Amino acid sequence: MRSLYDFSIFLFGFGIFIARLFNAKAKQRYQTRNAWKSELPEGPYDLWMHCASLGEFDQGLPLLWEYKTTYPNAKILVTFFSPSGLNHYQKRHHCVDHACLIPLDHRKNVAPFLNHVQPKNVVFVKYEFWLNFIFGISKRHIPLFSISTLLRKKQFIFNPLGGIFRKGLTRFDHFYVQNETTKLLLSQIGIPQVTVSGDTRYDHVLQQQKNTLENQHTAPELITLQKYCGGKRVFILGSSWLVEEEMVHAVHGKIPLDLTIIAPHDISEKHLYEIEAMFGDECIRLSEIETLTRESVILIDCIGLLHQLYQLGNIAFIGGGYTGKLHNILEPAVYGLPVIFGPKHQKFPEASEFVAKGLAVEVLTAEELLEKIQLLLQNEKETTRKIKEFVHEKSGATTRISSHLFSKLAHSDFPSN
Repeated sequence: MRSLYDFSIFLFGFGIFIARLFNAKAKQRYQTRNAWKSELPEGPYDLWMHCASLGEFDQGLPLLWEYKTTYPNAKILVTFFSPSGLNHYQKRHHCVDHACLIPLDHRKNVAPFLNHVQPKNVVFVKYEFWLNFIFGISKRHIPLFSISTLLRKKQFIFNPLGGIFRKGLTRFDHFYVQNETTKLLLSQIGIPQVTVSGDTRYDHVLQQQKNTLENQHTAPELITLQKYCGGKRVFILGSSWLVEEEMVHAVHGKIPLDLTIIAPHDISEKHLYEIEAMFGDECIRLSEIETLTRESVILIDCIGLLHQLYQLGNIAFIGGGYTGKLHNILEPAVYGLPVIFGPKHQKFPEASEFVAKGLAVEVLTAEELLEKIQLLLQNEKETTRKIKEFVHEKSGATTRISSHLFSKLAHSDFPSN
């Protein structure tokens, strides 16, 4: 079975090799696959955290800060699988010493990487389970943990052919999971070392909000937007795909708000032009906002600003709910914004929880979008209060994890050098 896994990794690598010809992320992934050998300083590292991409980094970041605060001389390494995580993590307020892309999970890559990094402790975030690395880490008796773990019954791990993954999960010293469902699934495959700690993203967005409010005077784009949004009621379309943009366009003239801000998932020139063509004279880019006259749609043509924009809004329509790639709904929620999204959010338990509590709604059509906007605005103040309270109630996962995890880590010889 492990040979079959190895073959699947070979095919995966070959797919990246082919995709590099027409996909920028695949090209970067391929071209920088061995960059760690020359660019990453040798270990030892006191903590190595691995994240799939930027979203998982956001989940791990509160724990990294807690760790750095507790052990200020500790040396931290973060690896990403996706180039987008490596490209953008610097935009976060972080405490990472070094970062790189993790090499593909070939057996031949494991020993050289571990020899180079020499990690004392390893943390994988959410559901990053690279088997050859897991077995290699375990073989060296390096403490291995998973945080903000989230599993579903339909995942391959619980398939009859997923035995090798189940074996890999037994090598973790402890799992800090998001919910009781994940704990139950792990217990059913004989893994008792589990603590239900919650989702660290609630802690992340609260800290992110605090940083934004303290440092917003240093962000010129935000200052400019505050100038034009002051006194206006604002509808925010965040990390949107074409389907959401078309839905908003269909009802834009009927939305009972003064201004619409669109922050698209894709900010390529081609897609920005498509949005401008869709909204016509109503639309102006953020980079051209000084010439704004009567435009009612501001198109965000830069990255890294979205989570700060939500403080300007009254209601948010979050992209990805029609593709199964729902963007972070907690970023607007921390400001108390009622949230709307599409129906494909099964992989995001916080979305279902928000819907169940009446703090968010899902929509299928443009007509329904308009109807839900009008409905949410009727009880806006009360809904905003409930959302803020709920976010605070769900926070605290970082403390629950660190109070248990830090007692299990290897802490010899700080700082590592």
